[in-house]
Amino acid sequence: MHNIVPSHFSNKLELNYKKRDAFLTDRADLKLLLPGIVFGFLLFLLGVYEWSNAFKGGTEIIPADEAIVYRPVLAVWFFDLCFALVGIGMVVTNILLYIRYNKYKFIGKKVTIIKRPILHDKLIMQEELKNYTGVRFRVEFLQSGFLTQNRYIIELYHPNPEKIVPLYLSTSAKGVRKKWKEYARQFKLPAMIDTDSGLKKIELKNLNKSVGQLYKLGIIKDEYDQYDPLPDAISFVRKKDKMVLKVRKILWDAYNLLAWLAIFLIAAIVLLVATNPDIFRQAFASTIYSMIIAGILVIFVAVQILFRKEKLVIKKHKIVNTHKYMLFSTKHNEIMKKDIEAIEVSKNPATGRFFVSIISEDNTITFGAKMAIKDLQWIKRFLIHEIVR
Repeated sequence: MHNIVPSHFSNKLELNYKKRDAFLTDRADLKLLLPGIVFGFLLFLLGVYEWSNAFKGGTEIIPADEAIVYRPVLAVWFFDLCFALVGIGMVVTNILLYIRYNKYKFIGKKVTIIKRPILHDKLIMQEELKNYTGVRFRVEFLQSGFLTQNRYIIELYHPNPEKIVPLYLSTSAKGVRKKWKEYARQFKLPAMIDTDSGLKKIELKNLNKSVGQLYKLGIIKDEYDQYDPLPDAISFVRKKDKMVLKVRKILWDAYNLLAWLAIFLIAAIVLLVATNPDIFRQAFASTIYSMIIAGILVIFVAVQILFRKEKLVIKKHKIVNTHKYMLFSTKHNEIMKKDIEAIEVSKNPATGRFFVSIISEDNTITFGAKMAIKDLQWIKRFLIHEIVR
């Protein structure tokens, strides 16, 4: 299995291939970048305005007996300059993200690929459609600040990652497998999915079959052994009308460390503002307390998200995915057992880690994104057993 996967820029993309000639542009959505550009520009203007005023100063006559000698550690102009630099950095970064793009042209039996990176010249490639070997489905985890979301990707697969063509990109799981089937039929190619055992091919005739039907045909086997030891990373509880699988402990990765760094930075700023109100009141007279409250709220929400744990609730007729926070729980997703068409241990190319995918035609549940692969394989065997028994 190729570990190198192409980078796609869009979060929402769909190729209309009902006609043999088709065109597709993959670039970041300007609507998502525009708020960053506008906010960055306003931040830059505010910083420049306040920075320039800091040097104008003024004279105010104060009685000698009321004079107070106060020398702040950091001058006000320093913070104004930081605001200006951060603002211009946001503007430039978002503009550069919009400049890059990939274009794909389907003309007859050929596909032309045009790639425009940020710092290099355009790259143009042509490839025969007959050299593509399948239609691949995969899931990526996107980090959006403290939040993560799934991006569902359907691609025209080629052994050379540079020639892989995105067919459908979405952050919604609704109808993804149905789209996967449609593209596989249109291109008359097998469906493909990355698993822990490599790139797996699925024949078109088996794409519509449920896990229960595939088991009856002998394509899927029930390999669960109830005497296998329960993985240490999983908590298993059997209740009257359901079973619950829960991730026992929180697993940290590079994204979490960056999130904690951001939290400590925000906390330091809030503490600095709260303990030195006289300095910041000059620039933010009417909003200083709002800034403190907003910073505290951001820290509270971020900590809730970082300490979130996943649960799978297996009921008689359905599987429910819930998220347990420090103070509350939420139902994240659910799929009826009879509708489940695949359970796979899939790979996230962004982190190199694996996770369990529970897939139906209209929905997908992902679970255990940071767990060890042997624990995920146990979960897969357990879930298949619970569906087919």
